[in-house]
Amino acid sequence: MNIFFKNTIVYELNNDSLFNKDTIEKAIKSHLFTPCDSFDTTKMGWVSPYNDNNQNDFIVDMQGHLLLRIKKETKILPAPVIKQTLLEKIDKQEQALSRKLTKNEKASLKDEVMIDLIPKAFSKYNYYWLWIDTENKRIIVDCSSFKQAEDILAMLRKELGALALTPLSIDKSLEQVMTTWVKEKLSFPPFILGDQAELKDPLEGNGIINCKNQEITSDEMSSHFDSGKWITKLKISDTRGVNYIVNSDLTFKQIKFDSSILDENEDIGSEEFDKRLEADFFLMSKTLSNSINDIKNVFEQII
Repeated sequence: MNIFFKNTIVYELNNDSLFNKDTIEKAIKSHLFTPCDSFDTTKMGWVSPYNDNNQNDFIVDMQGHLLLRIKKETKILPAPVIKQTLLEKIDKQEQALSRKLTKNEKASLKDEVMIDLIPKAFSKYNYYWLWIDTENKRIIVDCSSFKQAEDILAMLRKELGALALTPLSIDKSLEQVMTTWVKEKLSFPPFILGDQAELKDPLEGNGIINCKNQEITSDEMSSHFDSGKWITKLKISDTRGVNYIVNSDLTFKQIKFDSSILDENEDIGSEEFDKRLEADFFLMSKTLSNSINDIKNVFEQII
């Protein structure tokens, strides 16, 4: 099981309401994962970070870094199957009535088709990590979209009520900040500018330029800045062992940890699965939380 986050959406907590482990565990146990019933199209609930069958340990706690895991089941119905079944049902009904069906009648038949097909559908399972950083008062969700992150957080809100959360942000345009960093070739150790960026005209909103394997501070990049384009995505390497793409909404995508980090706990045998998961989570959380803290400070320094 890979505990190293690949994408993160970071939320900052505005109070300490979520720092009580007993409260969190109560919220989790009230919405444990249960499989889809015959007519469910999707189900989501909490499972143990260790494995689905562990019914005792729903929180991994490594020095104030809490790890939770959610499981989602989605019934898969291929669109061509739905379409073909619906067409057959419409044709049969029209022949029986000797007339064309209305739009509403066809919609009603589609509902019937879905009810008939869902019990026969295959299930797809997805897992998502949720990390509560009590030290920095943050919740970090391992997913790539705010929609998915909000669906996951909604599972906590069902029991805890309103969560005072705001997405990680700074008090200035991150696009302008990243552009200034690259344009002025600023230096902020331990961070190094990567070889990937996306540029866009902030006024026109079009003419997107994607640069990969590119010297970010080259004259070619400068010409894009001179034409009024700003950086909307930027690859940054943290020499402490991780690199990622920072988006203009301050989400972190395509996170990759160096082999020095990934192999740190290789001495823990595969039979000690729980111990390895805890050790990897501790290492990942420390590395990534430090990097998030420091890159945010860097962004706030740039005018």
